[in-house]
Amino acid sequence: MTGVNGDRRKRRTKKLLMKSLTSLMREKKINKITVTELTELADINRSTFYLNYKDIHDMIEQIETEMFDEFNQQLEKLYICDPSRENTLSFFMFVFEFVKDNADICKVLLGQDGDYTFLNKFKVAIMESQPPIVHKLDKTCSRYFMPFAVAGCIGAIQQWLQDDMETSPRDISEFIISLITNGLKYYNIEV
Repeated sequence: MTGVNGDRRKRRTKKLLMKSLTSLMREKKINKITVTELTELADINRSTFYLNYKDIHDMIEQIETEMFDEFNQQLEKLYICDPSRENTLSFFMFVFEFVKDNADICKVLLGQDGDYTFLNKFKVAIMESQPPIVHKLDKTCSRYFMPFAVAGCIGAIQQWLQDDMETSPRDISEFIISLITNGLKYYNIEV
């Protein structure tokens, strides 16, 4: 039983630290946050912090790694490669739901003073998941279309978070699909 209680305590501690870090990141840049102020806000011993992390940057890196591991695990359960409208909608809804489920940390990491590394990792995670958007592109289109679409999606996510996610994940996903579809029609590409 000690192991189970220890795991629970460790998860609780990490959750408190993340909540406190998120709160501090809303007020100041990451490199201005100290372990002391973080642990005081979380009401946790500094030594407890150092049992889990080397420093603030290590904490952020671990949070990001855990998020993207979870993102990829959940996406594997959903994965569909057929670029039908329903599959594309499911994919984008998954992305927006994932962001919504992690809204507190995503708001600060994707916000104005956020973490550029996180933004790039998020782009790569989406690109590597091979969104079921379209597969009939010529060489030039295939090279530039997906990075363009993913960057636009990230921009929409950032705006959506700034707007406190007032639009439903389904509605924002429908909007993104409409933009992509209309853009591809311009090039006479069937979607």
